[in-house]
Amino acid sequence: MATTRPFAYNPTSATITGTTNIGTLCIGVSALNYGAKPGGLTWWMGPDEDNSYVIAKDVSTANFPTQLGNVGNVQFWRCSNNDSAFTNLVSIISGTNQASSLAANDWLTSNNYWTNRVPYIAGLYKTTYSGYFADVVSFFATATPTAFGANPATSVQTTSISEPATDDGSGFSCQWIGYFKPTTSETYTFYTSSDDASYMWIGSNAQSGFTTLNATVKNGGLHGNAESFGTIALTAGIYYPIRIQFGEQSGGDVLTFNYSTPTITKTTNVTGLVFYNPSTNGF
Repeated sequence: MATTRPFAYNPTSATITGTTNIGTLCIGVSALNYGAKPGGLTWWMGPDEDNSYVIAKDVSTANFPTQLGNVGNVQFWRCSNNDSAFTNLVSIISGTNQASSLAANDWLTSNNYWTNRVPYIAGLYKTTYSGYFADVVSFFATATPTAFGANPATSVQTTSISEPATDDGSGFSCQWIGYFKPTTSETYTFYTSSDDASYMWIGSNAQSGFTTLNATVKNGGLHGNAESFGTIALTAGIYYPIRIQFGEQSGGDVLTFNYSTPTITKTTNVTGLVFYNPSTNGF
């Protein structure tokens, strides 16, 4: 069965329930009667995405040639789902040679094109370090990754983000980095439960400028297992940078990461929601 999805030109970029915008390109992300023109827009079904990479772009003049006449307001491109074909297609679209599939993805993103190609791999990239970070967020930038207790120096967690309460020893720290891609557009509450300190950032300051003061979740200091939380409004389908830091000085050690929304019951399950860039092992 062919997999397709609806698209429309949305000149105001106004929010329409069940859809998401990339610039003035609107993408249907839930089951709606698109023939009824939600948002007052004319919707077009995209090409079959099975075993294909698809690219879409709004046409503000609404004159792209279609089988129905020169009335189209969205243009589509399609190629086989391999990186070479994708890179070549974006080189043609952009008129510039794209050095790699990731560079091609970056060009599309920066120019408000949509594509079903996910440039990232499932999971957050976890790095373990000897030594307690003591609420100094820059600790991880200069520390050397090392195996500690049952923790390998580096690993990837795809279904839940955690440091199990298995007493891996004292004086170590862990950091997880990558992206969180929400499935719904609403306010998300994020929680860390940890012994000892933990912090979580989501959004642009997860990549740079992160401090203990601007963290979304602040659970710092030396303490037994304790939970803190923070809230932020997120849009479905957007890759938000996320960073989690954790440290254990002595005694027991544990970190549990949860999230919830008004429509999602609090859960540790991040399957299909977290990703990382394999070229950088992070962002």
